[in-house]
Amino acid sequence: MDPKFIKRHPESETFIIKKFSFFENEVNLPGNAVVGMRCDFWGDLVVKGNLVLGKGSKVKGDVIAENATIGADCEIQGNIKVVGNLTLLDRAKVGGLAYAGGNMTVRPMVSARAAECTGDIHVTGRTDIKSIQSGRKLVVRTG
Repeated sequence: MDPKFIKRHPESETFIIKKFSFFENEVNLPGNAVVGMRCDFWGDLVVKGNLVLGKGSKVKGDVIAENATIGADCEIQGNIKVVGNLTLLDRAKVGGLAYAGGNMTVRPMVSARAAECTGDIHVTGRTDIKSIQSGRKLVVRTG
């Protein structure tokens, strides 16, 4: 990891990644992560805490975190696996499975091969998800 792209906030164990940063290899962060807009990860992104992936960022591998918010217009070519809650914002694209051990929120125009969670899935608007499985209930809101 290049330290010129990443700042660390020690009190909250949060790593802050500058917008427009890029990483050629897998990135492992031992805390929370806030990723700026339009960052590129050419491998997996593994976060031991909470992840906020900035608008328009791309991950060519998998994303693994405790909880995650995937920003609008993000693209993950692999899978997303979170232990807790997962939020997929408008127009996010997931090439594989989006999995949450807690609840999942899906905003309009999200696309994914599949979405699974052990809790509730809340879907707003039109999406392009081939398969949806919820452990408890599926709530769909149009418009």
